[in-house]
Amino acid sequence: MEIKLEKQPKKYLRSLDRPTREKLERALVGICELQGNIVKLEGTKDLFRCKIDHYRIIFRYSGGEIIIVETIGTRTNIKYRRYK
Repeated sequence: MEIKLEKQPKKYLRSLDRPTREKLERALVGICELQGNIVKLEGTKDLFRCKIDHYRIIFRYSGGEIIIVETIGTRTNIKYRRYK
């Protein structure tokens, strides 16, 4: 599968320190294989959340070959209501 990052996730990853960025990049590889703490968001058709420590990755997957990462942020900054 292929991962496509929107503008916000690219910018967020660039702003992080190296160890954190590498941890989130490993999580993105896991998302390609649909591994990790992944949960479908209620009330949405194709949005999922992956949890890594206190970081959250919101991504769109509709069963095809492309996963679109919408948002990466900390637990306190992700607002799930926005995606409903």
